[in-house]
Amino acid sequence: MRLRLAACALSAAGAALAAALVAGCDTTPAPSTAAGTTAVAASALQPPSPEVRQAYDTYWATWLAANRTPDPQDPAIERVATGNQLQELRDNLAHSRSAGQVLLGEVGHRIDGVESPGPRSLVLHDCVDLDRWLIHDARTGERIDQLEDKPSQMGAFTLTRDSDGGPWRVSSLQVIGENC
Repeated sequence: MRLRLAACALSAAGAALAAALVAGCDTTPAPSTAAGTTAVAASALQPPSPEVRQAYDTYWATWLAANRTPDPQDPAIERVATGNQLQELRDNLAHSRSAGQVLLGEVGHRIDGVESPGPRSLVLHDCVDLDRWLIHDARTGERIDQLEDKPSQMGAFTLTRDSDGGPWRVSSLQVIGENC
C-alpha cells in the first residue's frame, strides 16, 4: 500500500503515510526532475515564519494525540485542520475506532520550506518519516503486523487562514515524492 501523508492512510492493512498525512490526499506524484526532486526548486522555498511553524507543529501534535484515542468528533482537530483535510482526519479516526486500532509513536519531519501561492495560503514542503508511528490493537496494546520500514514521503501541506490574523490550518495534503 502506498504511503499517503496525514489522513488518507493508515488502514489496518497498511500504514499509509499516516492519514495521508492528513487530507485532500492526492497521491499523484508531482512532476520531477531527472535528479528525482520535485518541480518546485528548493531554492524557491522560504523558511516558514515562526507563526506558520507553530501552526504546523501544533497540527502534528494534535493529530498524533487524536490517534491515541480515536474520536472522529474530537474538537481539537477542528482547530488545526479545515476543509478536505479535516474530513480526511475524521474519516481516519472513524476507521481506526471501528477497527479497534490506535496509532502510537512519533513522526519525523524535515521541512524544506514554504511557498506562498496567495495571501491566505501557504504550501509547506515536509519530508515525513513514519517508521516510528505504528498501528496497535486498542484493547491489548500489541503492535499489529505492518510494514515498519516505510519510504519517507515528501508532502506538500497547504495551510490556509480564513482572514488576516486568523489561525493557519492544514486544508490539504499532496504526496509529491518518496525517499526524500
